[in-house]
Amino acid sequence: MTTRPPPQPRAAGFAARLRERLEHFGNAAALALAIQRSESAVRKWLRGQSEPNVTDLRAICDVTQTRLEWLVTGRGVADQAEGLREPDVPYGAGAHPLDLALLERVLEAVDAHLRTAAPLPSFKHAALVATCYDLSRESGSPDAQVIARLVKLTR
Repeated sequence: MTTRPPPQPRAAGFAARLRERLEHFGNAAALALAIQRSESAVRKWLRGQSEPNVTDLRAICDVTQTRLEWLVTGRGVADQAEGLREPDVPYGAGAHPLDLALLERVLEAVDAHLRTAAPLPSFKHAALVATCYDLSRESGSPDAQVIARLVKLTR
């Protein structure tokens, strides 16, 4: 009988949060279909054997109406319906103007993690920076651990 190694603590946290959101959404097959990923990939995320990339994280949050910060870190409130999701308005056009100083700090932090690796395609780099910026807005500063984790997920 083969036993599986226990999931890493961070992965277990993410996997548990994803399982919680699936209780409200449906099942692994429904999520896989909704985000156009394989069911086996979703099941690996649920078991804590791997984690989705940044693009998949955003898709999961969109279809399950989950806040990205909560899904990735466990901080804040899970449900976007509780009024915590910002409107889909371009930065600077609504109540949340673009914080250029914060964006610069996020870019520096992301680029510091990417210096030793192969460059990312532009669309992945942009999604990574946008996600890190969104996660940093509440605290006003980039979270190095979250950025490191998201950079790892882009590979």
